[in-house]
Amino acid sequence: MLIETDFVEQKYQLSKKLSGGQKRKLSVGIAMIGDSKIIILNELSSGLDPTSSEKLREMLKRDKKVKIILMTTHFMDEADILGDKIAIMAEGSIQCVDSSLFLKNRFGVGQ
Repeated sequence: MLIETDFVEQKYQLSKKLSGGQKRKLSVGIAMIGDSKIIILNELSSGLDPTSSEKLREMLKRDKKVKIILMTTHFMDEADILGDKIAIMAEGSIQCVDSSLFLKNRFGVGQ
């Protein structure tokens, strides 16, 4: 997990000294190493550089086969890559839930 989250060099560093992006990676890593069957993530890519975001997405794609991962994101491409089912919310209410393909066919791409 240290290698996957790029923490080999920081493994002895206190979390309060980490940057916001490093804290985000640490929290995702901690969530994933446990034996939890359900993982809840809020804004996975927030504060992360593109390389770190991609590494975490790859880790989640692998682990979603054995865990339920519920996450929020403002990035449709991230939802498209990671989501088996996608819920779209507006004004605090779920407006629709389905696969990425269904939503694209129904509402169009980029509209």
